[in-house]
Amino acid sequence: MPCPIQLASKLSGLSQHVIRIWERRYSALSPSRTCTNRRMYCDEAVKRLKMLKVLTENGHRIGGVARLSTAELEALVNGLTAPPEAAQAPAPAALPGTSLPAEPATPVPVAEPATAQALSPEESVEEALAAAKRYDCEGLRRVLLQARMHYGQRGMLHRVICPILIKVGSQWQFGEMRPGHEHILTAIIREILLTPVPGSQVPLHAPELIVATPAGELHELGALIVAASARDLGWYVTYLGPNLPVEEIAACAIARNATAVALSVVYPESCPVITEKLRRIRDLLPPTMRLIVGGRSAESYRTILPELAIKWVSCLHGLDDALCKTPR
Repeated sequence: MPCPIQLASKLSGLSQHVIRIWERRYSALSPSRTCTNRRMYCDEAVKRLKMLKVLTENGHRIGGVARLSTAELEALVNGLTAPPEAAQAPAPAALPGTSLPAEPATPVPVAEPATAQALSPEESVEEALAAAKRYDCEGLRRVLLQARMHYGQRGMLHRVICPILIKVGSQWQFGEMRPGHEHILTAIIREILLTPVPGSQVPLHAPELIVATPAGELHELGALIVAASARDLGWYVTYLGPNLPVEEIAACAIARNATAVALSVVYPESCPVITEKLRRIRDLLPPTMRLIVGGRSAESYRTILPELAIKWVSCLHGLDDALCKTPR
């Protein structure tokens, strides 16, 4: 019996936002509509959502599997389940696009954990903070990789990484976190976000996004989150890193004929120098090239520069919207 998106979300384990993105961007399914235009999902649609969730959590890009038939999805999901005799095999099978390390007993920082007890997103946040306060890099890395495995790249970004950063800011303000704790968190999150999801591939003819922070902006995590989120939505990302003159960012974007440029501005707010840099890069970029600006301070510049053709975003959902609606 058809059900509304709220129930489809609960049954599939996917957020309503992700379901809508997969429908609109990737044509993963076509729900029916009521007379009041509410989405309604049949049993097969919910089944497809469940299988797509499993496949994306195991390294498949949504763009590569979204339009497969239900039977093809079932075959892929069944292929992820090892036969009983696999327990006696000399080595585990690798996920598509990965290779096994020469010495499996040696910790490999970028490897996904094979199996792990799922923590809730809230528990993952607390475990990550506790590991950082113990200066436990391996423990922190393990928590984040497990979150990525269980919730997917987007789930990890929305439900674990962003809440961690909010708590870090709060705990720093009240003296509950040392500089060393923050540096460990930053280093491991940076490592995770720069490591491609196993089996991920950039689609042919993907639009290109240039990601950076302007000179003087040293906070990099916001830009890294933008880059990771864009890759997961099917963009080809050229990541230039933090603290780069806007002339260099524009030169790269023009040379690459990029579709859009995304800048992260975290600190300070309403700064005349940053304001002038935003004006400058908008002037340097072709009028048809979209400029996206986000970060903690973005809202303060929106009020100063309302006349500029800039897409301002204040959260990950806003970023998703901006990337999905950018003309290709």
